[in-house]
Amino acid sequence: MEPKKQKKGYYVGMGIAIGLPLGIPVGLALGNIAFGPVIGLIIGVVIGLIMEKRMNSDAEEPNPEETVRNRQIAVVITIIGIIFTLALAAFYLLNR
Repeated sequence: MEPKKQKKGYYVGMGIAIGLPLGIPVGLALGNIAFGPVIGLIIGVVIGLIMEKRMNSDAEEPNPEETVRNRQIAVVITIIGIIFTLALAAFYLLNR
């Protein structure tokens, strides 16, 4: 049975999800917790790209409707993140 072909970028996301948790102990071992996820992210992207090339080399591109929907979702998430960051900064500055 041949594995199902996933959308382009599927294995890169999976690699990032694997690499980030692996990087946190590295950061703890190095004494800099912020450095660990960066190392894990790099390792995860590399693992994901290798997996993508081996297992999903002829992946199908998303159709235009999915692309538009994904961009809209990304814009909404970005706006929510900016609002949350500004609210957090305002809360911090008002309670100093």
